[in-house]
Amino acid sequence: MASAGRVVGRALPRVDGDAKVRGRARYPQDRPFPAGGFHAVTVRAPVAAARLVAVDAAAARRARGVVRVLTAADVRGTNRFGLLEPDQPVLVEDRIRAASDVVALVVATSERAARAGARRVGLRLEATALLLDPERACDPDAPVVAPERRTVAGHPNVVGEARIRRGAVARAFAHAAAVVEGVYETRWVEHAFLAPEAGIAVPEPDGTLTLHVATQWPEADLRQAAVALGEPLDRLRLVQDAIGGAFGGREDVSLQILLLLAARVTGRPVRMVWDRAESIRGHGKRHPFRIRHRLAADRDGRLVAAEIDLLADAGGYATTSRAVVANAVEQACGPYAIPAVDVRGRAVFTNNPVTGAFRGFGVNQVCFAMEQQMNKLAAALGMSPATLRQRNFVRTGARLATGSVVAAADGLPRTLAAATARARTRPLPRARDGWVHGRGLASALKNVGYGFGLDDHATARVQMTRDGAVVVAIGAAEVGQGITTVLTQIAAETLAVAPARVRIVWEDSTTAPEAGSTSASRQTLVAGNAVRGACERLARMLAARGPRAAWPADGIAASYTWHVPPTQPLDHPRPTRHAHTYGWSTVVADVAVEVATGRVRVRRAVVAVDAGRVINPALFRGQVEGGVVMGQGYALLERCAVRDGMPVGLRLDACNLPTAVDAVRVIETIPIESAEPCGPFGARGVGEIAMIPIVPAITAAIHAAYGVWVDAIPALPARVRAALRAHAPTGRAT
Repeated sequence: MASAGRVVGRALPRVDGDAKVRGRARYPQDRPFPAGGFHAVTVRAPVAAARLVAVDAAAARRARGVVRVLTAADVRGTNRFGLLEPDQPVLVEDRIRAASDVVALVVATSERAARAGARRVGLRLEATALLLDPERACDPDAPVVAPERRTVAGHPNVVGEARIRRGAVARAFAHAAAVVEGVYETRWVEHAFLAPEAGIAVPEPDGTLTLHVATQWPEADLRQAAVALGEPLDRLRLVQDAIGGAFGGREDVSLQILLLLAARVTGRPVRMVWDRAESIRGHGKRHPFRIRHRLAADRDGRLVAAEIDLLADAGGYATTSRAVVANAVEQACGPYAIPAVDVRGRAVFTNNPVTGAFRGFGVNQVCFAMEQQMNKLAAALGMSPATLRQRNFVRTGARLATGSVVAAADGLPRTLAAATARARTRPLPRARDGWVHGRGLASALKNVGYGFGLDDHATARVQMTRDGAVVVAIGAAEVGQGITTVLTQIAAETLAVAPARVRIVWEDSTTAPEAGSTSASRQTLVAGNAVRGACERLARMLAARGPRAAWPADGIAASYTWHVPPTQPLDHPRPTRHAHTYGWSTVVADVAVEVATGRVRVRRAVVAVDAGRVINPALFRGQVEGGVVMGQGYALLERCAVRDGMPVGLRLDACNLPTAVDAVRVIETIPIESAEPCGPFGARGVGEIAMIPIVPAITAAIHAAYGVWVDAIPALPARVRAALRAHAPTGRAT
């Protein structure tokens, strides 16, 4: 690890850790409820597809304690929201498209009364065709999920499409020494953050509305709410309480607009708390992908061509599916240089659960497929998986297979060397007692920041008081990843003050400048640079000032906006710059497979991540360990059961999450500190890259243990056992 600075590089305790450990942190559910307030409960569609003919609220309105029953007729604005495309109704007007649709909102004097009233709301529905298969959604005669929407890519069910073609693909395949083909499938996964959605909306005396919730992007929530409800944006304020996890699931609007609507209509504070069942039903899931993949190499193991087709299930609404598919296409060929590629990706509407942002944002699915293909190709060539990767890694200044110029990749081969060297220090056990063992390898890249030509930026305001206290205002949501601690260390290092003198203020949209979404592993890079720039500007101002006694009463302040260096869109005709800043990682996983049952246990994971400069080693290790366990769950266990478009088993135990008993026994983290050229002190984000390659490393290890490839995840025991029946054990390691 690079030498630590005075503060940067030190494993300082989390600034929010004590309050959370001792139970003093206040989450939205904990906020004191104002006197005279009401409670709201949703009425959701009982099916995933139908025409809403009528809402009969007469019985509900007569119920004891019920104040109002709100329907689409009560919404003054467009009644539409959506992060990238406003196609979701706040309250359904006429067409039900997904299980998450809300048709009415019951407001009452207590939560119990509101729930009783909600059960008395009658709905008259007319059945419509139910579309559940993404492949079927592409057929010319498929039912149309969103008939009011313009046609994209020649079909009304296509949410978004992206395609990259470079080089002579057919010729490269014709002359290749080895070609491997595969079809890969992934399924829905629940975010499973600890704190379900909750909040309070409060009408203020001046006519404004204050919303107390937990979100990843407060300004985007308010912009959507203003349009949907017909409210002036400057009359809306959002204040965050502690956020109990997110993983992308709080990037989309959930109950925010409903709360604001109820508060405006009733003129009273309104509270809403979702239980776990409603949380699972109400927010989006990870996209299921079906990936058809061909990969070719010459006899020396040089990759020559890739042909990949990605089909993602968007569910009933667009949310971020268009961006997820673009991200997946851009990184579908992994961290490799391939001269000829044809990569096509589509997201399509169905009546399945809505899908949206989830840690990895489309790269998890394509990494699973690409790294599985790389391991199959290594076997076909009689080459070690490490040698094949080393031979094809992209280099700094070169192009990824999809055309993006890579600004910095020096750390990529170092992750491979470090992970494989560490893994070799502990040999695999011999097969015994019905268990066989294997070792698998995978590498990955992941974008840091929005990229694709978007203006990715953040603004910070830093103030130093007469007594030397530093207040940093920046709207970077702390969702548990530790960004307030990272920003504290950056500010303290830059201003040469003790971290205890620094306070990060991020909760209030009216006082904390916008820093964009806490997503895309971007806040360390973007918010970190904004804070460093503001502190540097403040330091220059302080140097030109006299003694503190002569300062203004409220101290001295400086602001700074940092913009990510320009990137290029995915479909740029002549790419000369990178589409993203990237992080890199390599994982070696050791697994044990029980022959009789197909159970898989991950015994050890060695994870080398090019993190740039590590701001806080303890936070780095926490991100990596959390990512490995989450990726293990994705690979082996987690499922979100769906029947006729409706999620079933609306409990966390039904999601088959890994517990402490299931978790990887040993996780070894290796930071590779290859400085990010544009990062604060050389840092880059690691929140997503830590999770992505563990999945194909595990499936590669299953193959190493028993000679079978599992091309659909989760690799549940029944799936592994079915594959094992057709093969004799090998008990070998790669």
